[in-house]
Amino acid sequence: MKVSREVQSVQAALVIAKKFPRDETEAYNRIMKSCQRKSLAEQAIYEYPRGGTKVTGPSIRLAEAIAQNWGNLEFGVNELDRDNKSSTMEAYCWDLETNTKRSMIFQVDHKRDTKQGSKDLTDSRDIYELTANMGARRVRACILAVIPGDITDAAEEECKKTLKAGNKEPLVD
Repeated sequence: MKVSREVQSVQAALVIAKKFPRDETEAYNRIMKSCQRKSLAEQAIYEYPRGGTKVTGPSIRLAEAIAQNWGNLEFGVNELDRDNKSSTMEAYCWDLETNTKRSMIFQVDHKRDTKQGSKDLTDSRDIYELTANMGARRVRACILAVIPGDITDAAEEECKKTLKAGNKEPLVD
């Protein structure tokens, strides 16, 4: 019965996506407006040191904002299997309108690397936080693989402009 309900839910989402296709211009405008919010702009780009250089890119928060405003997308992360040592996870993003889908299945060892060496995790909250963090990174990659690259680039630039201008919130807010 649960499988039947899931199938009906997916079919309904596909029908609605075809019946109400996205207006790309309107979606683009919504994305740009979202990027004018200082609170999003501050979280929009990640940065961390790696090998003497800085690695940067759009954060999961920016990817989620783009996906929500682009519309007709389904995205998320599922835990497929878990044992005492690891979890098998799936991250995905599906454009219901174009039927473009990107998914990743990956393994998360229940370990945390520290400067004192690797530490096995046994607390369910620690395991949840680790798998959610690893899942969010893969969901971001899946969203960015489905959304056109020029849209993501424009959103990043708009966030940078927002931070330079010191905007608090868009005037309409």
